Amino acid sequence: MNFMESFVVSVGGSMINPSTVDIEYVREFSNIIRNVKAPKVGIVVGGGQTARNYVGSMKNFTSNDFFLDEIGIMATRMNAKILKASIGNLARKIPEDINEAIVQLSEDDRVVMGGTVPGHTTDTVSVLLAEAFGIKKVYNLTSVDRVYDEDPKKNPHARPMEKIGYKEAFAISLKSYTGAGSNQFMDSVSLLIAMRSGIEINLMHGKDLNNFENALNGKKFVGTKIFGN
Repeated sequence: MNFMESFVVSVGGSMINPSTVDIEYVREFSNIIRNVKAPKVGIVVGGGQTARNYVGSMKNFTSNDFFLDEIGIMATRMNAKILKASIGNLARKIPEDINEAIVQLSEDDRVVMGGTVPGHTTDTVSVLLAEAFGIKKVYNLTSVDRVYDEDPKKNPHARPMEKIGYKEAFAISLKSYTGAGSNQFMDSVSLLIAMRSGIEINLMHGKDLNNFENALNGKKFVGTKIFGN
């Protein structure tokens, strides 16, 4: 790979842990991260099926979202620890907040983390890490292949978008959040943070790691670039 700028990658939990930990995916992803020619790389990992299992179980005893988020965050850190073991330098603890992460990234060339506080999704944590460290590019490896102008599950004629501004992306995200049965491609808070700091977001389906490598190398990729107004 060619030398490139520093970046943060948000890895959806369903990529790492769809039903159980996908060992081959972890190995392939880690190989890319170890070999990429970027000075600094931040990786933020979601909770996947483990988070869903524990949150679902805990709902039998509480409906308090703060505490449900807390147990989900614990799952993200377990996934992060497995990914960290695959990438290397396992002696480093998984950061529990952005300040810990930027200290690690100042000293090392890679940092792996999970969630931080209730209410902050993997998307938000990844963009906050980029903002705090002055990184201007985030790759979002998620369960959708692009941003669409409407929910493609409801409208088969929904238009995929290769490039989109922050404001339009925010409007689509907010609409999907308020619409029953719709899924957000990214949470609205993360898009506002990206907009205020001019952080470019490259969103794509996380299972296609060849596509991710194309994006890293500045080649054409299947996904959506979110930037500008």
